[in-house]
Amino acid sequence: MRADPPSPGCRVDDGAPTELDLRRLPSPEPMLRALAAADALAPGQGVQVLTPLLPLPLLEVLAARGLHASASVLPTGGARVLIRRPDGDGAAGA
Repeated sequence: MRADPPSPGCRVDDGAPTELDLRRLPSPEPMLRALAAADALAPGQGVQVLTPLLPLPLLEVLAARGLHASASVLPTGGARVLIRRPDGDGAAGA
């Protein structure tokens, strides 16, 4: 099975994260697409993904890849995950 690459709109050059709503996709698509979007990030860029569940396996994979991620449960169901690739110069992010 091949994961489709994220749409060009998932990356932004100004550092502000774009949002991808993956809540209505069947498993394992939300994780595959979130990882594809994360892999496409340049240093300092971020993306927010909305997932159908709190994605603990996704958070573990992102951490293993050196990406910063935080998740919060949404009151309407699902979770919001902010994924950010650290700046390449090693400086602390704002």
